[in-house]
Amino acid sequence: MGQLLAAGTVEVLVENGTLGLVEQSRESDIHYPDASAGSWLRPAEGMVHAHCPSNVIDARVRVELWKGDPPGEGVWSHDEETEVFFPAGELCVYTLGETLPTEIGLAAAGRYRVRMSWALNPEAGPFYSPFKGQVGALEYAADGHEADLEGVDQYCLAQVWNLD
Repeated sequence: MGQLLAAGTVEVLVENGTLGLVEQSRESDIHYPDASAGSWLRPAEGMVHAHCPSNVIDARVRVELWKGDPPGEGVWSHDEETEVFFPAGELCVYTLGETLPTEIGLAAAGRYRVRMSWALNPEAGPFYSPFKGQVGALEYAADGHEADLEGVDQYCLAQVWNLD
């Protein structure tokens, strides 16, 4: 079990399903990285882009930095992991219109694992997949996240830990 080193929470206005995590020095290079079809997370050097359902407007994002593997517990609408190279520096949450600091700094450049888990607010839905060919509403799985979802459409937990 890992040790939580730092955490920060921001609220963002999500535009066009765009939400991600970026190291501050890479802000000017935010783009949509390639990934396999159906992948919710798309990593590139210094960033990871997460798809959101197109009707998610307001999101609360908690970013956690861990030493070692964080717990992967809880019930979520979806969760996914990926590996990304981050340079040393501050992590920010981004969407199309803004980049918000998390007050979490990475002391060393290296390979990091990122797990993003999210819950959708049943009072704000239904929500639908951003991927072609997927029909039907997405699951809410809001149990245990009621306080985190208060006043927002989506709650996202981004857990980051160094692999080097």
